[in-house]
Amino acid sequence: MDEIVPIIKEQLKTDGEVRFTPKGISMMPLLRSGVDVVTLGKATFPLKKYDIALYQRDTGEYVLHRVIKVKDGTYTMRGDNQALAEPGIREDQIIGVVTKFTHQGKTYTPDNFNYKVYERMRVYGARPHMKYLKTRRYLGKIKRKVLKQG
Repeated sequence: MDEIVPIIKEQLKTDGEVRFTPKGISMMPLLRSGVDVVTLGKATFPLKKYDIALYQRDTGEYVLHRVIKVKDGTYTMRGDNQALAEPGIREDQIIGVVTKFTHQGKTYTPDNFNYKVYERMRVYGARPHMKYLKTRRYLGKIKRKVLKQG
């Protein structure tokens, strides 16, 4: 990604958009790794809740996640397939915002009604597998504590 991001930034300045196929599972089921295609556009600030942004973490990693909270000029981000949120993302870390994406052969934009229903469900907790993962993580912590003491 380190080699590609300067090209993406330049393309966003000149052409206004870049298409690519994301890798990873953090945005599943919306974006499937190596299958679905996103179109990235130049970010206009402030970003809005539910926007999906490509940003660079302070560690250098590049991530494509959804804005779930905007506060004091920073953003809290989370992948649709993740339980933990990532607060404190600054505007200078944002590279671009998803303006449309293709999923299962159909193209969606942020103003598509079905997509709006989906994004709100993902942000507000219609994620039953996440409750399972949180419970499993909690029980694992208890198990580790018990095994260390026993």
